Amino acid sequence: MNFLRIVILASITALTITLSPAQYVDFGRNKVQYNSFDWHTLSTEHFKIFYYPEMKELAEIGAAYAEDAYRIHQQDFNYSLIDTVPIIFYSNPTHFRETNTTPGLIPDGVGGFFEFIKGRVVIPFDGSLGNFKHVIKHELTHVFMTAKIGNVLRTHRQSSDRMPPLWFTEGLAELWSNDEWDATAEMVIKDAVLNGYMAGLADWENFYGTFFMYKMGQNALQYIRDTYGAEKILLLIENFWMNENFSAVMEKTIGKNYEDFDNEWLYHLKKKYYPDLSKQDNPSAGTEKIFSEGFGHKPAYYNDGLREEIYFIGNRTGYTSIYKINLKDERRKPELVLEGEKTDEFEEFHFFRSGLDISSTGILAFTTKSGESDALHLYNVRTEEIITNYHFKDVVQIGAPSFSSDGKQIIFPALDMGGKSDLYLFEVNTKKITRLTNDYYDDRDPDISPDGKTIVFSSDRTAYGSRNKYNLFLYHISDNSISYLTSGNQVDFSPQFSEDGQRIVYTSTIGNIQNIWYLDISGYGQTGSDGGVVINKSMQSKQLTSFTTAAFDPKWVSKDKIVFAAFENGGINVRMLDSVASVVDTPKSVLNISYDRKNELWYANRIKGVPKKNALKYEKEYSMDIATSNISNDPVFGTNAGGILAMSDLLGNDQYYFLIYNNSESGEELLKSFNIAISRVSLEKRLNYAYGIFHLSGKRYDFGDDFAYYERTFGGYFALSYPLSYFRRVDATVSLANSKRDLSETGLNRRALLLTNSISYVKDNAIWGPTGPLDGNRFNLTLSYTTDIQFSNVNYYSLVVDYRRYFRITPLIALATRFEYLMNEGKEARRWVMGGSWDLRGYDRFSIRGKRLWFSSVELRFPLINLFAVHFPMGINFDFPYIRGALFFDAGNAWDKEYKQTLGSVGAGVRMNLWNVIALRYDFGKRIENNFKNFQKGFFSQFFFGWDF
Repeated sequence: MNFLRIVILASITALTITLSPAQYVDFGRNKVQYNSFDWHTLSTEHFKIFYYPEMKELAEIGAAYAEDAYRIHQQDFNYSLIDTVPIIFYSNPTHFRETNTTPGLIPDGVGGFFEFIKGRVVIPFDGSLGNFKHVIKHELTHVFMTAKIGNVLRTHRQSSDRMPPLWFTEGLAELWSNDEWDATAEMVIKDAVLNGYMAGLADWENFYGTFFMYKMGQNALQYIRDTYGAEKILLLIENFWMNENFSAVMEKTIGKNYEDFDNEWLYHLKKKYYPDLSKQDNPSAGTEKIFSEGFGHKPAYYNDGLREEIYFIGNRTGYTSIYKINLKDERRKPELVLEGEKTDEFEEFHFFRSGLDISSTGILAFTTKSGESDALHLYNVRTEEIITNYHFKDVVQIGAPSFSSDGKQIIFPALDMGGKSDLYLFEVNTKKITRLTNDYYDDRDPDISPDGKTIVFSSDRTAYGSRNKYNLFLYHISDNSISYLTSGNQVDFSPQFSEDGQRIVYTSTIGNIQNIWYLDISGYGQTGSDGGVVINKSMQSKQLTSFTTAAFDPKWVSKDKIVFAAFENGGINVRMLDSVASVVDTPKSVLNISYDRKNELWYANRIKGVPKKNALKYEKEYSMDIATSNISNDPVFGTNAGGILAMSDLLGNDQYYFLIYNNSESGEELLKSFNIAISRVSLEKRLNYAYGIFHLSGKRYDFGDDFAYYERTFGGYFALSYPLSYFRRVDATVSLANSKRDLSETGLNRRALLLTNSISYVKDNAIWGPTGPLDGNRFNLTLSYTTDIQFSNVNYYSLVVDYRRYFRITPLIALATRFEYLMNEGKEARRWVMGGSWDLRGYDRFSIRGKRLWFSSVELRFPLINLFAVHFPMGINFDFPYIRGALFFDAGNAWDKEYKQTLGSVGAGVRMNLWNVIALRYDFGKRIENNFKNFQKGFFSQFFFGWDF
């Protein structure tokens, strides 16, 4: 949320006193604190665990996992941590997104992070204890590596301000937190090798921060371990001090730099995977393409006799939405059904965890994040209208829903406040909801049999669950019993009954590749119970596909057809498998499923700390976040030098900022030119607030005149920010400042006690491309009033209207529009400024001034060069991706009393994304002068560092 940034800016420049804040306000989405967590602590030998009471049992399990990971990493790194490590647990990903331990917004799918400044580990539980254990171990790898690297550098008297490249840090965290090379990792690397986009370590930055980079690093380190010895991995860390170029560190450690290693490693991967093409196929071979543009999965089939359609969750524009394809249309062009991630109602689809289902009566059920929790939505595909939305008490996150055959019941998995992932049965007519399971096993992907008597689902309640494996189970509604359907050391997901209820298709990672399997349950029976799970007779499962990569979410289309999603060439798309009956008769392989009576339910160990009673409740512990000095040159406040200190509590909810700087021009002005601002920001509740005091003095420059003046201002402010939703908020600020201005050039002085009030409404649902927004809209409406309540020397009001709309033409081309109207009216009203690369291009910065201002811009944004690389012989490489082009037209002007002419400019530009930190922009063109009657002679050109509007 941008509230914090606004407050800091207000503290530094006292915008509420000397400038209208709205001209400098940011847009941005909001981090909403829907919950007021009652934080507690649990102390163990090496960790301090932070949790809330609803997840106490889960926190104790996580603490045990952390201590186990500590003992393993202690040996792996040959190092012991000195300080106690704080670990903050959230019971689900939705709560995790409310954390203030990081100021940024957390996208869906982030499994946790290690924050370097305070050494905090922050992890949400996603319903799977296996994933929980993996993420804890992964993040603690970062903790140990950071400490170990720092120790190595300090031992060799080097500054401990650098780390190995991200491919190594994340790859090692994956390698040392996974017990095996799983099917997901196999899918990603194998697909890259077979489809020709596998990258070596020399080119790892092209995939910076992606899931592929994680697995690429894991595979490279796994190869080093298996080929050169496990001790070489630790040596790479201990030799890190030898050279700032990690390629040289590798050469010193294993005898090969990036280039030589890549030749060996990539050749090894080709030898490993190319022969698989003789017995496996890419998903595109032998299956029918439904569509191939963008990402799409979670298909659902609907046929009412008149229409035959497949609905799916897709991401074709950057917004995850619901699409449909008319199978009777040969073009097979996806049609948008419901656009997601733009409105409060459909705030976000959980791309990999949610799903779709359609009843026989044409009702589409799906889930999205909507406010503080997920909602179940019902949509009529015939009338194309939302019927209703459901929120359920104590249910935070909802998985894929599934209708009963008559459409009167919906079964779905969900996470509760304590983190338990269980099955829920919802009666559509009576609105009654029944919780079917209640434990820490991860129950997911349920489907109701056509006769309504049983529910098939996937769960880690199998004897293999402690290894993060999942099997299929049947829930018997009549007696609430659960029985095995599959059993084995694999992951079985996404089961679905056939129309007659005698067959089930599902996916399984048997052979470490996720394929579609088929199970005939017509002869299904029970033979007793063991450990609370009923054991069944042995059965056979038949493999329907033999893909090189992976298949997901199979759904019956007819007795002989299955629609599914498949991963290939780096993307997920929907495909169709025909002639299922013939494949069943001649399956790729057959698995005899046997049930070992000795298989018992597994249970996670828990740890119980023995903290002092007064330490159970969380008590705020403050530490430094930022301590820095800087020199700045501001057009209003002149040249300043000083420092900024920031500190906060461990949870990031309570923050303090201290600013001190001096802008004296001589020794005589040193004492009176000290400037101080102190602010406190509270982000714990949904209503964020901030307050502070300040003393600002020094030479100023007025946009309305050509001379400088001395001004001393001191006072305080109070600010509120209330997020209405993820996209909308209301901000309000009030300040009181004593201002004394010395106008030495004119011999006039002015004193005032300024009271300023402002209120803003901000909306932002725009989605960004490499250099700026590409879709959605942004809006800011601000009203403010400033008055001198003591001497009546100042009295004016301000209005700001700023609207920006982005129209997507193609996935990579967009038309951006912007309109602003700004007004200050009254006694000593400030002037607005315009001119330069940020608004009216072609004119000098701040050269256009007035108490009223309007501005409009239209810009066509398009890709120019996807990657520009400069590689030097000595091994130094610079890659510049995402070079974009623009065509623009600007118009506007500023005035005080009389509007005289309209100014404009037209031209083209080039934008370059510099390592996702900032954008470099170069514009050139012609000014439109003399009230739009002629163009300037020659051309103008302007450089600017900053994102597109």
